[in-house]
Amino acid sequence: MKRLAFLLLVMMAATPLRAGAVDGSETFYVQLIRGTDDVTPPTPDAQPAGPALCRRLQMFKWRYYWEVERHTVVLNAGGRSRQRIMPHREVEIALSTPGEMIVSIYADGKLTRRRTQAVESAFYIAGGDSEPAQSWFIVVRRDNPAGAQGNLE
Repeated sequence: MKRLAFLLLVMMAATPLRAGAVDGSETFYVQLIRGTDDVTPPTPDAQPAGPALCRRLQMFKWRYYWEVERHTVVLNAGGRSRQRIMPHREVEIALSTPGEMIVSIYADGKLTRRRTQAVESAFYIAGGDSEPAQSWFIVVRRDNPAGAQGNLE
């Protein structure tokens, strides 16, 4: 009996569980990033974006990338969530069909961008200019940025 209990325990420990796989929910992280050449954060609570995210953003012209805001969104199949990420911009994530997500960006309530992609490979970046000396980026991703507003990936 002890062997059977031990064997079941080992089998359960060896089975990798994806976050949300048990209840059918999917977790996404939405980040508002500011790109600038200024070493000073754009807001007092902004944190430097982590090296992995900065590598993805290096195609743009900025020397520094700051995370200004972050939201965690948990959705079930068929669900959708709309988050205000800036005063005039919102991002909506929808799980349309199994394994597929739709990311929509709104400016002043009007749809400006929409992308459909596989949930498993979810990493979406949308951006634009906010001032002559900086740009904004909305990042929607499945991988959890490291830390809570510290050592961000």
